[in-house]
Amino acid sequence: MNEFGTIEGMEVLFERRLEASRGRVWRALTSPRELAGWLAPAEIDLRVGGSVVLKFEDGDERGTITELREPEVLAYTWNEGKTDSVVRFELEADGDGTRLTLRHTFEGDVDFASYGGGWHHHLEQLMAQVAGNPIDWDPNRYRELKSEYERRAQQQREAELAKKG
Repeated sequence: MNEFGTIEGMEVLFERRLEASRGRVWRALTSPRELAGWLAPAEIDLRVGGSVVLKFEDGDERGTITELREPEVLAYTWNEGKTDSVVRFELEADGDGTRLTLRHTFEGDVDFASYGGGWHHHLEQLMAQVAGNPIDWDPNRYRELKSEYERRAQQQREAELAKKG
């Protein structure tokens, strides 16, 4: 499993193995108290059609739950009214842990490096939290990760141009 997520087409994709049960990870994805520890303070109406409000320092992200199968799948729209996208978490039992797949799919052009760096760092926080060692959001770590995703995207563009060349 690659530490870095991938950006392909209009999607940011991450896979992580967490040292926690699927039920524990599910709670981290759906409980407002838990979400506040790794993503943002939240309000969540846990049903298809229910609302999700994530309260980041720079503004709220609002969405609607589009898919819900406890404890396997949670999907919701992201930043409704501003960016058409869907965040989808899939959980699969993996021995004594859980394999998490995160897909953030977009319909329009966005700063993929920003989303790559942001989700990467939030997933670091999630992994630490479910392991019982929570860490705070670190703006310097985010900037470092965003720069790495920008570098990787540039390498990918150059490789694609070389193939066409």
